Amino acid sequence: MLNHSSKKNGYTLVEVLVVVSIMGILSTMGVASLRGAVINSRIKDHAMNTAAFLERMANEANRMSRSLCVAYDNDQRITAYMSSDCDNGNLTDDSEFATFEIEPPAKFGCDAQISMDDYGPDWIQNGALFVPRIGLSAAPFEGHICMQYGSSDAYGLVYKQKNNNMMIPMWRTSSALSWTKL
Repeated sequence: MLNHSSKKNGYTLVEVLVVVSIMGILSTMGVASLRGAVINSRIKDHAMNTAAFLERMANEANRMSRSLCVAYDNDQRITAYMSSDCDNGNLTDDSEFATFEIEPPAKFGCDAQISMDDYGPDWIQNGALFVPRIGLSAAPFEGHICMQYGSSDAYGLVYKQKNNNMMIPMWRTSSALSWTKL
């Protein structure tokens, strides 16, 4: 007599579909968290690079013994002009000294939902005048530049306090309660 025992060789279609579904769900979660990490990393880089540019402008103003105005050009660009004030009428292409750009979708300026009252004047709206001073930074006494990564809730900030002689880069998300120094 033949023994007809049924041995399974392989997987059923249902088992394969369950495994593929689970893998899809896990990979979707991983991609979403990776995207958030990339956005946070990019806004941190933009904040640190903007702080370095502003520090460089302070050093250049002292080195040349000339005032520099750092003003907003467009969403991705700020420009330093050789000028004794930040009035747009005095800022011309022939007085342009240096430019700094950030990559889209990052942009200078922040949504109104982020309160910037504690960080002094907004250098995007008013410009920042770097005036040479012996032994001190040429940077304005206080103020800030805020940036946002596209329409996401990731923000970068560079600010200068009255009692601090350097630019301080920071970042946050709108869900965070406070800014984090970089």
